[in-house]
Amino acid sequence: ETGKAFRKTGEEFGVEQWGLGPVLYGSVAEWIIQDRKGLRKFSNFERLINQDPTGEIMEYIYVGDTGELDQEAGETMLREYPEVVKAVFLHVVSEEPLPPIPESKLINGRPVIFFRTYVGAAVNAKKLGLVSESAMMRVVAAAQQALESVSRTSDKWQDIYKDVSEAYQLLESE
Repeated sequence: ETGKAFRKTGEEFGVEQWGLGPVLYGSVAEWIIQDRKGLRKFSNFERLINQDPTGEIMEYIYVGDTGELDQEAGETMLREYPEVVKAVFLHVVSEEPLPPIPESKLINGRPVIFFRTYVGAAVNAKKLGLVSESAMMRVVAAAQQALESVSRTSDKWQDIYKDVSEAYQLLESE
């Protein structure tokens, strides 16, 4: 259902065949031997790009989190396939409130971006030219709407306030 919703949204905005492609899962082995998760994610990515051996049709933005070796997988993608991987975005997850956000970095000239909120990810994607101004603002609106029932004193709102402020500063600077 999620894949169908992504495709429908893309088509509503004039982008044909947008959304999720094949979904490649891990195996029970990765749940037992956690250290293999990053390798499995990278191997699945290689299976995916082999569907377009020319590298001319598809470009990728890898979105993961700072748990379960997504960083390892994304950085390996950038080292091995910088011509098709435009960026890696990693959601900073932690049991601690307000975890620090690591500095962004480049691997083979491609960015690795860390974020706490999807507004923060959208702001960085806009700065990199990966999304439009209107797309960034749709993420801002959706995030604010999703938090309507959350107390304004919550840590979640602190992060959103910071990132929304950065979104508006970006709009003003352009």
